[in-house]
Amino acid sequence: MNACKKLFSVKQIYNIPESDGLFLRAVNNSLDWHRQNCPEYDRILKENGFDSGELRTINDLSRIPPLPTLYLKSHTLSSMPYEKLLIKGTTSGTKGVPGKSGLDTESAFIALRMVLRTFSHYQLLSAVPTNYIILGYEPSKHNSMGAVKTAFGATLLAPAIHRKYALKDTGGDYRLNLEGLLDQLVQYDKKGLPVRIVGFPAYFYFLLTLLKENHVTLKLSRRSKVMLGGGWKQFFAGKIEKEELYALSEEMIGIPETGCKEFFSAVEHSVLYCDCGRHHFHIPAYSRVIIRDVNTLEPVKNGTPGILNLITPLGKGMPFISIMTDDLAIMHDLSGFNIPWLPAAYLRLILSKPAANYWTHWMRKHYCAP
Repeated sequence: MNACKKLFSVKQIYNIPESDGLFLRAVNNSLDWHRQNCPEYDRILKENGFDSGELRTINDLSRIPPLPTLYLKSHTLSSMPYEKLLIKGTTSGTKGVPGKSGLDTESAFIALRMVLRTFSHYQLLSAVPTNYIILGYEPSKHNSMGAVKTAFGATLLAPAIHRKYALKDTGGDYRLNLEGLLDQLVQYDKKGLPVRIVGFPAYFYFLLTLLKENHVTLKLSRRSKVMLGGGWKQFFAGKIEKEELYALSEEMIGIPETGCKEFFSAVEHSVLYCDCGRHHFHIPAYSRVIIRDVNTLEPVKNGTPGILNLITPLGKGMPFISIMTDDLAIMHDLSGFNIPWLPAAYLRLILSKPAANYWTHWMRKHYCAP
């Protein structure tokens, strides 16, 4: 079994300290593979003065030149023919400039084990038939957005009886149908079966607000769950705190804070992050996170906000080892906590809109024009 398979077979998903050596070997193996099979990626590493021999300790991971997601929207980097990838998606929505992303067959099955292990850890796997409200896009032939596939995949965690989507496909575009969601939610409530609400938190807030405005209060099955992800996107200005959102959830549909989970990932970074009871994202053994200064891109100390850099060895199809997102985040030490299954730090996203203006000039210098 190679180092990447061994890493993603680690059963204790938050065993960071004991997985450092294995993680480093897996990253080195991944770098060697992509340098040999993706000439453009090899050029990027060379032009940034990076040599694989530099990775001797886990702290050396910051030396890997990160690939900005902005760069990937206009440049396709591939280490095998794109058509041979098992899972394909775009790195942006149906509007704007899409970038290609995907996973090869071997990596997709490795990722599937990781996802199942993570959901099992949080007791989200169920054999009980469930109805779904999807706070996102209805699948269609003209939308290859990764978020569509992720949301649909979440409906496989418990057998799906029915799915209702917030964004209805009109044939060429999408229409937000909150009233339809409200009516469907009322019908689900009458049936008494579990309901899972999956997708963007902004749409969840809009739905709860609509229920309140219409004086509709529901008491969904105690097995019901809220599973949010994707951030507030263009609705960031109207974002409310999680505690307020979850309190509204309990008031309007009977799902308390303990029944609500938020997840974070990226199309270019297939590792899954889940928040804990204190609403912080903890870093699993399958990845490492670096927070970088918005001006210099040098790593900053824990407690300092900066640009989010995600690292994983997963994926042979595309060289997405070190990805620079356009989000700002902050990593905190877990001082004062005695929780053996959690790593020494947790991650908090503090901004969910593009931070590209801080470092576009840097990217132009190191990677050519975006």
